[in-house]
Amino acid sequence: MTVPAWMPHVEVLKQALAARDRASANAAVTALLDARAPIGTQWKAISQLMRVSGEFGLAHRAIDAFVTAAGGSPHARFEKVVLLTQSGRLREAHDLIASLPDTSANTAADRASRAYLLGNTALTLGLVEEGRAALERVITLRPGWGPAWLSLASAVNFATDAQGVRLGDRLLADAAAAERQPPAELARYCYALGKLHADRGEHDAAFAAYDRGARLLRAQTPYSRNGNTANARAAMSGFDSDIIERLGSRQSLATNRPIFVTGLPRSGTTLVEQILASHSGVVDGGELNSVHHVAVATGGVSGEAIERHLGAGGSLEAMAGLYLHLLDERFGTTGRVVDKTIDNSRFLGLIATMLPDAPLVWMRRDPLDSAWSCLRTFFIHGVAWSYSLTDIAHHFRLEDMLLAYWQRRLGDRLLVVPYAELVEAPGAWTRRLLDHCGLADEAGVHAPHTTDRVVATASALQVRRPINRDGLNVAAPYRRHLQPFIDAYGAAD
Repeated sequence: MTVPAWMPHVEVLKQALAARDRASANAAVTALLDARAPIGTQWKAISQLMRVSGEFGLAHRAIDAFVTAAGGSPHARFEKVVLLTQSGRLREAHDLIASLPDTSANTAADRASRAYLLGNTALTLGLVEEGRAALERVITLRPGWGPAWLSLASAVNFATDAQGVRLGDRLLADAAAAERQPPAELARYCYALGKLHADRGEHDAAFAAYDRGARLLRAQTPYSRNGNTANARAAMSGFDSDIIERLGSRQSLATNRPIFVTGLPRSGTTLVEQILASHSGVVDGGELNSVHHVAVATGGVSGEAIERHLGAGGSLEAMAGLYLHLLDERFGTTGRVVDKTIDNSRFLGLIATMLPDAPLVWMRRDPLDSAWSCLRTFFIHGVAWSYSLTDIAHHFRLEDMLLAYWQRRLGDRLLVVPYAELVEAPGAWTRRLLDHCGLADEAGVHAPHTTDRVVATASALQVRRPINRDGLNVAAPYRRHLQPFIDAYGAAD
């Protein structure tokens, strides 16, 4: 029996995955795609594999092969929508999900899933009315469903507009249905309920709702203080000498394409990203998580790990080349890109060493405002330290330690931007940001709310408003409830 020509590539792929050989795995997937291997639904798994590894070009080719193998079925095209959202191609995702007939869904849950995805992509694109309408359809099909209510809560003010008041009353009426949801979905309902009470100035009720949602999530995702502490210390280990300058001077690649923005969640990183992405020389940005792939290939983030990797035959060019390749996969090959991955603070030594020309920016916000903003935010990817005020304090102290270390170690290469000063004097700080990043001044960066781009974070709707002071002193009405954070954050070591 003749073995099909494409079959050996399957075995090569298995071996490459077992050996964590990215290049061989990519080559095997490319060969399977070029051969149009008849592997049917397995194309979906290959697409997911490539997406997780940051190889978006191959991921999209594989999902197209899956759609073809499935005869273009609505289910297969829905899977393509999911990949488009995961790779930041929200406009394409929205257009594709909108093109799928609602009648193609077999159950109310299927129709709700379609409407939920349609509503969220619409909101992210700034199509607020369309998004609201789709999400209202979801809660009609699935009363009390937390994910839909959480998305709706981000798109309305429950106190100041007629639609918001009506939806708020409906949210309250859905309480019994919400209580029958699984814990993770009930938690999302609680966050939406907290938003309702906060909008209406009912501060005690707002805190209680947010706190309940956080406790539900904490029961599912415990926070490891020891693990987080070890991670933070590893991020600083081995960089006290001249390793960054010594190795960075050997880098032969151009490394100024990325602009790294870090800081605590809800500290203003998305605002800085929006300002920079409003420049004609910057194509986009987001929470890319691409440095993680380099850390895995290097064997860690510490200076010792970098030295071991280079001593075993690795190279700075290959390390930086992998990161820059992943940028190309996501954004094409032209224009600069803002990387505002939440945990960039834990990769700063690795970044500074392998990408010596990349600008580094760290956002700082009033700790109490940051703590309250983190507690009341449902983070899509899960942030275990954000479910408890004392855990938030523990994480904040670690980030303060990291900032102090990197300020001493990197000096002027790290620009620290105070959020309060940025919103009070946006023109001056915008010019400082541009100068730090090597960008010419342009009119667009001074009106970032007018920039038409996708922002897939909790700040998606906020950045569509002019820069304002609304984010200052937001914790004041909740200070009594936030005392556990105040005590833990201010405690002596």
